[in-house]
Amino acid sequence: MSSPNFGTYKRAIVRQIPDSIRDHSEAHEDRGFQGLPIYAPINLEKARQEHEVYTQTLRDLGLEVTVVPADESTPDCPFVEDICVVVGNKALLTRPQGAARRKEVDTIEKVLTDLGLEVHRIRNKRATLEGGDVVFTGHEFFVGDSACSNPKGHKILAETFPEYPVLAIPLDPPKFHLKGAICMAAPGVMAVGESKWGVRAWKKIQKHAKFTYEPLWLPDKVFADHTCDVIFFNGNLVHCKSQEGAESVKRFAERFPDVNRVELTIGELKKVDAGLTCCSVLLP
Repeated sequence: MSSPNFGTYKRAIVRQIPDSIRDHSEAHEDRGFQGLPIYAPINLEKARQEHEVYTQTLRDLGLEVTVVPADESTPDCPFVEDICVVVGNKALLTRPQGAARRKEVDTIEKVLTDLGLEVHRIRNKRATLEGGDVVFTGHEFFVGDSACSNPKGHKILAETFPEYPVLAIPLDPPKFHLKGAICMAAPGVMAVGESKWGVRAWKKIQKHAKFTYEPLWLPDKVFADHTCDVIFFNGNLVHCKSQEGAESVKRFAERFPDVNRVELTIGELKKVDAGLTCCSVLLP
């Protein structure tokens, strides 16, 4: 089951890491509010080294990468995935839940416009939507009904891409983005975390999805793993390193023996709850 709008890309957008992410990421406030332990501070030098390897890996796999400079006034700006949803030549600029993150939208709007995309933008001040909540299968959207994305945001997503059904998946804290529970690992195959969030999402997909998918179940310890957060494009599967999830890597190898699998980490940025998909937007 394939779609010309899923899995085939020529370009990517990434954004560099500001110093401010170390002390002012939204993740610090969110974890404190939820009563969760705060991670040790990010080692900025190591985070930037990992981010450069991430960026170069996308290039090595054939993508033309646009690198957007960091902005110290927007600490979470490296997580460009949250700022837009792109399918084909059409992009929807989102409206993140946090006011600080909304400052990122203007910059990404210019980048997308300069790259020649048809750009739409959420203007409704009661709507929220973040790209980390949006899973596109090539045939339909699954979107988190979460602290970051609400039904008004879902409605605008559906209106922007009317050719694709949109199915909301309930998601409660401490999971805050749907891609922390499910993600596309290949056409028709979903990486699904073995957590209550993953199980709940999969049950709803089985019952209400317009198309049929196969699950690849992966260990999920809420914030410890992120191993279901994977990137599939042009026949490549980018996933966690063995040190981060040996059992998950084993399952990837068993399920995809003929796929070019690439192990990659953004380990330092995990300290602010980032996954692999967070750090790029893929474009046709």
